Amino acid sequence: IELFFADGMELFLNFSDGKRERDKFYAKLQNSCKTPLLHSPKSLNPRVVFKRSKVSLLWKKGKVSNFEYLMLLNKMAGRTFNDVTQYPVFPWILCDYTSKEIDLNDPKVYRDLSKPVGALNEDRLSALIERYNDLASFGFADNERFLYGSHYSSPGVVLHYLIRQEPFTTMAIELQSGRFDCPDRLFFDIAGCWKSCMTSTS
Repeated sequence: IELFFADGMELFLNFSDGKRERDKFYAKLQNSCKTPLLHSPKSLNPRVVFKRSKVSLLWKKGKVSNFEYLMLLNKMAGRTFNDVTQYPVFPWILCDYTSKEIDLNDPKVYRDLSKPVGALNEDRLSALIERYNDLASFGFADNERFLYGSHYSSPGVVLHYLIRQEPFTTMAIELQSGRFDCPDRLFFDIAGCWKSCMTSTS
């Protein structure tokens, strides 16, 4: 259970005994605390929650910033800073990470937002599609074939970006069986991450 408070604080509770313990705690919280704003939405379907929130309208009117908008979308999708398996995600917006200065009014510094990142590099996309098609010859069923060998958001990806900050340093070491990963695979800079994102087929 994750609790969100009016002052912006959040509390993430993980119940070691599972769903039964969680449900018991939640029932006690509802019945004993008399918290006026404690409620669950009628639907937990993210599309329904999103539509009812009118957050896009607030964003279009400039009532919430780009960052606030993206954070609200992440929260509605169940993403949280309290769980590395569901860490908030943000889109790649820029494509220039090497210039010393950039002009945000110059359209050339932005990536093509009409396509997903995976389709921006045509050579890479062709290689991914070829691999996808080749998987059939290795006995993969249609529903087992894939374009990407890893997910854009996983504990490993989160720890890659945040490795220089605790508790993520320790978590990254634990993920790699008690030692740091190979130096050439550690986070170095955003430019390198963007290049890998545009060229890697893993």
